[in-house]
Amino acid sequence: MKPSSRLLAHANASEVRSGRKELPTVSFVGQKGGVGKSTLARLFAVGAAHRGLKPILADFDLEQLTCVEWNAIRLQNSVEPDIDVRAFKSLKKLRKNEDRAGIVVVDTRGLADELTLDIAEESDVVFLPTGVSGYDLRPTLALARKLAKQGAEGRIVVELSKIGRSDAQLQKAMETIEASGFEQLAEHWPQRDGFQADLDSGRAGRESRNPYLRETAEKMETALFARLESARPR
Repeated sequence: MKPSSRLLAHANASEVRSGRKELPTVSFVGQKGGVGKSTLARLFAVGAAHRGLKPILADFDLEQLTCVEWNAIRLQNSVEPDIDVRAFKSLKKLRKNEDRAGIVVVDTRGLADELTLDIAEESDVVFLPTGVSGYDLRPTLALARKLAKQGAEGRIVVELSKIGRSDAQLQKAMETIEASGFEQLAEHWPQRDGFQADLDSGRAGRESRNPYLRETAEKMETALFARLESARPR
């Protein structure tokens, strides 16, 4: 796939704001763990790398370090392309380390905090993955409302993740999100054991060896990047 000309232009722009180059920034945010946040952050980072965008994948979950550990396995298994994955505890440290990057992908803590709000405010798009149950949807939509009040309104996209076999449950979840007034991504992320097996080997998304899973991942990747392409400037 050819690199996105718009994103490359943004990444390579010489314009400096506030003493630094403004990079496209995408964050994956959640109010609870286990909804696919880190999975989709890795999928997006892999998609960015294959597009030639030189991503830095910032892991802010210092207790889990899911992305950092995944990258260690990736390096051990010599999976290419290389991805710059690092742990950060503040936005200030991230901004000091993004000079060689072309796009910033942020995986936040499973439990949103003040830093999560700051990250969302500086993101071009804020993706909120959620399961279809009310147990997942209620805290996700509550967080979406909080983020909107803090300045991320218009950049919040709810993404239904880890979808099972129940069409009725999926439809109900879609209707709940629509009623909330928040944007939702058209593509949904299914629950498949093969995706976890790929992550366990240091791969993600389009790098799956299974043709069906690879096609599914590429559709999700395309939807995520299309939403970033349409994002209004910060």
